[in-house]
Amino acid sequence: MLAYVLYGLFILACVVLVLVVLLQPGKADAGALFTSSVSSTAFGPRGTQTLLAKITIAAAAGFMLFALMLSLPAITGTRSVLQSGVPDAPQTTPTPAASPTAAMPTPTPFSTVITSTPQPNK
Repeated sequence: MLAYVLYGLFILACVVLVLVVLLQPGKADAGALFTSSVSSTAFGPRGTQTLLAKITIAAAAGFMLFALMLSLPAITGTRSVLQSGVPDAPQTTPTPAASPTAAMPTPTPFSTVITSTPQPNK
């Protein structure tokens, strides 16, 4: 049950992260990056963070936290992904072996002798 809640929160964090990143405005237009204006640099002054930036940081932290929690075997199960397709071998008890004299076949003398050699195909 906990794994399903974490999967739901993980997908919600993914969607929120994508939407918030797409909603953020650009820092500068493309032409401003190539001018020598000192007031607008590519990595402008930090300043106060907007609400969208705070939501982005929270969604990114939640995304990484939920991904880490979903990778733990204690939450999703103790089996590996590689082992999940292989069923467990049933536990069988060994049967007692039969007596050695009853299991051995009786030897027969070799009576057929091959005297001719095979002819090659023509």
